[in-house]
Amino acid sequence: MDVRTDGVVLKARPYGERDMILTLLTPEHGRITALARSVGKNKKQSVLYAQNFVFSHYLLFKGKGMYIVDSAEVAEPFYGLRNDLSRLALAQYIADVAAKCGEESDAAALCSLLLNSLYLLSETDLDAELIKLVFEAKYCIAEGVFPEVICNVCGGGEPVKWSFRNGFCCETCGDGYPITAGMVSALRHILANEGKKAYLFSMNEDSFRYLSKLLSDYVAFVTDTEFPSLAYYKSLLL
Repeated sequence: MDVRTDGVVLKARPYGERDMILTLLTPEHGRITALARSVGKNKKQSVLYAQNFVFSHYLLFKGKGMYIVDSAEVAEPFYGLRNDLSRLALAQYIADVAAKCGEESDAAALCSLLLNSLYLLSETDLDAELIKLVFEAKYCIAEGVFPEVICNVCGGGEPVKWSFRNGFCCETCGDGYPITAGMVSALRHILANEGKKAYLFSMNEDSFRYLSKLLSDYVAFVTDTEFPSLAYYKSLLL
């Protein structure tokens, strides 16, 4: 059965001498695995489609096992990522997180979020930490694991703590990591807005860095994964 779909390469690894195993994120089918045969052998077929972060239009054959790439047309290679090592490292972290998506995730929303994040990293000078922070929050929404930014116990008090297991809590209802009113406002803004508007908020530098760390820690918590790509990205900022 032939399947036409768009897809972003989350991971590409060699398989034999010329073949590649691609992990793709697609808006229709979520995360899938596809075998690309004899990559580079056909001079009429660009090898770019089998590289990390590249967005392509695919024609796939679905057999009894994994998908087989019949043809691929590169739509966006995100060349700009190769010009900045730290932004390339962050792109790898973002792709690694996206690869943890579940079967019940909003694949279309996650694919759009991934493409937007890669575009901002590749083609703009928007602060990389801001791109990471918004991606992490939006990823958790697409996965259905981000709590409402209200007290998740009484439903009425303003959140001042964040428990990764129990959600946000007011002063009297629970325990967790302390959060400020500015952080609460920023999270509500991110969750309520799409596109460029999601990035248009302000908070002091210390709170921003703290919230960025909390979101990374929360992603690690909900995916049960420590990401080496995040550690590498952070090492480049030192």
